[in-house]
Amino acid sequence: MGIRCQGKTIVIALFVICAAAGSAYAGISECTAGCGDLDGDGFATSVDFALLNSCIGEDPQSFATCACADLDGNGAIDLADYAIFMRLFAGVSDEAPPDCTGAPGTLANLTAYRPQHGTAYFPFARTAVPDDWENDEQLGPGIRINNGDADPSGEDDLIEVVLTVDPPGAELTLRKSTSAMTIWTTRNKQPGTNIVFPSTKSVPLPVGPTETSLTLWVEWESAVHGVATLQVEPAFSNVVKDSLTFHTFHGIVLALGGEGQVPTVPVEANSGTFVVGTALYGLGFDVHMYDEDNVSADGSGAVYNETATAIQHRLVDEIAIFGYSHGGGSTYSLADRLDVNRAGLGLFTIGYTSYVDSVRNNSDIDVNQELRRPPSSAYHLNHYQHGSFFEDLGLDGGPVTNSNPPPTGLDVETTPWGANSTHFEVDDYIQVRSLMESTLTPRITR
Repeated sequence: MGIRCQGKTIVIALFVICAAAGSAYAGISECTAGCGDLDGDGFATSVDFALLNSCIGEDPQSFATCACADLDGNGAIDLADYAIFMRLFAGVSDEAPPDCTGAPGTLANLTAYRPQHGTAYFPFARTAVPDDWENDEQLGPGIRINNGDADPSGEDDLIEVVLTVDPPGAELTLRKSTSAMTIWTTRNKQPGTNIVFPSTKSVPLPVGPTETSLTLWVEWESAVHGVATLQVEPAFSNVVKDSLTFHTFHGIVLALGGEGQVPTVPVEANSGTFVVGTALYGLGFDVHMYDEDNVSADGSGAVYNETATAIQHRLVDEIAIFGYSHGGGSTYSLADRLDVNRAGLGLFTIGYTSYVDSVRNNSDIDVNQELRRPPSSAYHLNHYQHGSFFEDLGLDGGPVTNSNPPPTGLDVETTPWGANSTHFEVDDYIQVRSLMESTLTPRITR
């Protein structure tokens, strides 16, 4: 049985599709989709076939649903258009009507990477955002606001994005959802290397005739937080080949190793603080890892400077700090200095702190327990062991009032897995690392 849809008979099962699509296309006078893609979803499907069937014999401008149905551009919608559609069916074409030939579309892929540090990625390996997370507003690519930041060690606020194409030299463009994003082909923004956007869509990208990839650098210039998409499309149609969703970083995570521990790539398995930091970096947090000596006894130094810059120029308002041994003492000193200087820095919260067998850090030979809770910390996690002088030279953390697990933290030697622990291994237990990750993640916005 058939019914009438815009004057044509189609099978009854497609009636609802035809009617709905006709409503969606109301007011459209010309086609802006790819060849065979009458409903604008990027593919030629049975839905498009139903719309084409409903337009046979009609003037392409007579109904909004028929704007994309004249595939060969001869002014009529007829069996020739049917023939072209069958070549397009179940595919994607970069062509736009009229004059569709049914040529297959270009394959294009965007891969974003986690943030740089200085002039490269150290203390992390170059880490791609997993495909499944590329458009997640939390797990996807984070980007630092680049507003008045002097970037003394390099333009590390830009995010690397690699475009791969097939066939080589394909003519592609970018589309961005906000003017806050600027796209460059050089990581340090060399003059003349920005991608020009006459509108939300760019000019064709500089992919050479034999090239299969192009490295891009994405910058967020606005002094306002936001979420935005970046898409790659053919030059002459609006078919989305791939997309990324960027979010600006609200939080910063600071990881401080113990005495003599320095970040390495790959991370050393017995440096538990840096194992946690590396895991959080992969999960999309803006993580910065340091030797604890980068925090002076009064909290000043490179770590404080980085945090102050993040607050004042990158609009970061959530801070997490954690450290092991002397790194725990430095966690207290840094939190204390931030809290004392709060009025001159701007609005922020210290949403998370953590000690692992924390020792005060007034000098390299300080062996006193750090039992003070970090000032203004909204949540403090504390792990420690009590050991003995002969096992670890008396290096011990201890209970800290108002810590988690309540009331003063966890003495790992009271657990089956941490019995007989020493200072030199307490930070390496998977139970300690896992609790740090699971308690930080919901408390700091990426």
